[in-house]
Amino acid sequence: MKINNNIQALNAYRNLHANQFSTSKNLEKLSSGLRINRAADDAAGLAISEKMRSQIRGLKMAERNAMDGISLMQTSEGAMQEVHTMLQRMRELAVQAANDTNTEYDREQIQKEIDQLKLEIDDISEKTEFNTRKLLNGYSAVMTTYDQTGNDINLQGYPVVTDANFKSGQYEVEVGDVVEYYEITQPAAGLGTTAPQPDIKFTNFPAADADEEMKFGEYTIRIRDVRPNEDAEVEILDPDGLPIGTKVVGIGDEGEAEMDIFGITIDTSKIDSAGTVKVKMEATATITLNDADGNPIKSPRELTSTNGLFKHGGVEYQFNTSIEENETLEFTITNNALSFQIGPNTNQNVMIDIPKMDVVTLNIENVNVLTNEAANQAIFALDQAVNRLSDARAKLGAVQNRLEHTINNLQVTHENLTASESRIRDADMALEMTEFTRNNILNQSATAMLAQANQLPQGVLQLLQ
Repeated sequence: MKINNNIQALNAYRNLHANQFSTSKNLEKLSSGLRINRAADDAAGLAISEKMRSQIRGLKMAERNAMDGISLMQTSEGAMQEVHTMLQRMRELAVQAANDTNTEYDREQIQKEIDQLKLEIDDISEKTEFNTRKLLNGYSAVMTTYDQTGNDINLQGYPVVTDANFKSGQYEVEVGDVVEYYEITQPAAGLGTTAPQPDIKFTNFPAADADEEMKFGEYTIRIRDVRPNEDAEVEILDPDGLPIGTKVVGIGDEGEAEMDIFGITIDTSKIDSAGTVKVKMEATATITLNDADGNPIKSPRELTSTNGLFKHGGVEYQFNTSIEENETLEFTITNNALSFQIGPNTNQNVMIDIPKMDVVTLNIENVNVLTNEAANQAIFALDQAVNRLSDARAKLGAVQNRLEHTINNLQVTHENLTASESRIRDADMALEMTEFTRNNILNQSATAMLAQANQLPQGVLQLLQ
């Protein structure tokens, strides 16, 4: 028998210490609800779950960002809706003023309301804000500029950027392989054949007797007051429905095989009755978008215009007739679009541009109804403004719908990633309680056995008696 080293007691103590340590772990997990409370609990699991936590919190914030973005766009769209209402009222007043039952004094009174509505449109453009950020004054728009004196490709207006992801800077567009074509879309009055020679052609741009240069699109030719084999009245309307001019020409036996009428060459010998003819002129061209160094950003594409409009790589180009080939137009993009962070990681964003909505941008600055002619011009200008505003509102509405789908996707991703992180990080309370009960019983047993082991050396006293 030995008394210096009680091996049985040491063994019981070691087991008791291990059981107490395990019990302490059980209590820690049960009290925190976490399986991993420190890196030592599961080093790899901790690293994975912390990365997941970053994504989970980022997803939740991205969801809030998307909702805030929708609120901003709803604020913008709500202001545009009021501008729409004012434009409709101005158009209504223009229609009223176009009636010659009104005197000059009456039209002056109508003009007063139109002037006030124009001022209010400018006020809305300057004062509409979200979180002190102005929305409709052009500070959130993507704008393009170029030197109009050096324009060699007959561009109308400015290039319009539809992809708000373009960076600010210098760009150039090359136009080549231009082929203009025309098509009779609605034959009538004996006109409409294409062989051996077409009845209608576009040959002179601009026409010598036309006030303005002709443009791409569908023209309407109205033929009326027909006297067979003698003459008829021919009226030409441009693609906007505005009259270019009216001319009385010989037809049938009295007509010419080719007669230029306001820029459109018509075989008037074929005209045999009244009717409305529609003829469309468009073009095909190869468009290339380059950076300032001449390196292609968007690959060359052969495109067909719609009313002279070419869309390529997020930029739209509106051309007049007679596009110059093999010319390069240099232009500048200034991008002030808003960036909505809709994902948990870098550059997971949506760029939104909101155009300026003042009377100058809507091209109604000089609208007046003081004469019958001016009132009719005002109706046309206001129609164009309504269309321009409708385009902007439709774009905002489309992006809002997109962000709603984004939010739904973020919510699903957040839910599934949270479930994954939970499986790694969270404690199984039922399992931990079972382990705690087991370890608690072992603690009591080990304590009892340690007491018994400590009594064993007492036998030595029997030998000393």
